[in-house]
Amino acid sequence: MASSNVNVLLSSFPGLSLPATLSFTLPSTASTSDLTAKIASYLPSAISLQSLVLTTTNNKQLTATSECIQSLLPTRDGVFTSTLLPLRLTTPVCGGKGGFGSQLRAAGGRMSSKRKRNQGDNNGSSRNLDGRRLRTVNEAKALAEYLAVKPEMDKKEKEERQRRWQSVVDMAEKRQDEVKNGSGRQKLDGQWMEDREEMSEKTREAVLRAVKDGGWTDNLRDAILGGSSTSASDEGSEEDASSSEDEESEGNCKPSDAVSGPSAPQKTAPRKFIGFDDDDEFMSDSDDEMDESDKGKGKARA
Repeated sequence: MASSNVNVLLSSFPGLSLPATLSFTLPSTASTSDLTAKIASYLPSAISLQSLVLTTTNNKQLTATSECIQSLLPTRDGVFTSTLLPLRLTTPVCGGKGGFGSQLRAAGGRMSSKRKRNQGDNNGSSRNLDGRRLRTVNEAKALAEYLAVKPEMDKKEKEERQRRWQSVVDMAEKRQDEVKNGSGRQKLDGQWMEDREEMSEKTREAVLRAVKDGGWTDNLRDAILGGSSTSASDEGSEEDASSSEDEESEGNCKPSDAVSGPSAPQKTAPRKFIGFDDDDEFMSDSDDEMDESDKGKGKARA
């Protein structure tokens, strides 16, 4: 190499009272110990070089040894191509388990694996050698397995349903026996139960017989018509009774007329409804008063 000096370019970090890139020259025969001593002379007194890390651009750490710095220069076919020696001065940082990025990637990987497990086979849309999709083949297999076990499932379900019904029937019979025999919490006399059932049957038969014979009256009709209708019917019945007595007396006096003349039809009292008849009477009275007042206010007739 023509030049006997090596130009060192040192890249540092803020806080050392040094420029971003420090340049100085050393002889080519200098060792790494001379290099470190030269760099230490530029550092502040409060900072030692042992607390810093000196590396090349190839991440090779340099320590205070007898190695010649010329060996650090780039070569080609045994010939040095440059006299520049770039170096970096850094401070060691405490390591750890990793930053937020690594943790986030790990969590994402776990989530994706869980989602893939839930989704099942991702190759369901692929086809086999027969041309059928794998999803269809898997569904057909699952259907065949279901049809194979379906009769057994139906049999178990039928047995379970029959057992449940039988338990309901047994419970009802047990309850009936307890009621009749008085062995349960509600102690009832068996003879009373039999008499009650017999009376119910007799009552039902009597009602059916009366309905068939027609010997029944609608008692609900009078309750619907109300007191006005009943009073009207009572007055009508009294008038009918008085008229019948008069006819009997006339019949005794004039038997020929009673025999020859046809009997006059009896007039039935008109039906009255609660609320409607009172409103009609009230309205009719008010109409009569209005007519009389109009006649009194009008002009006299000529």
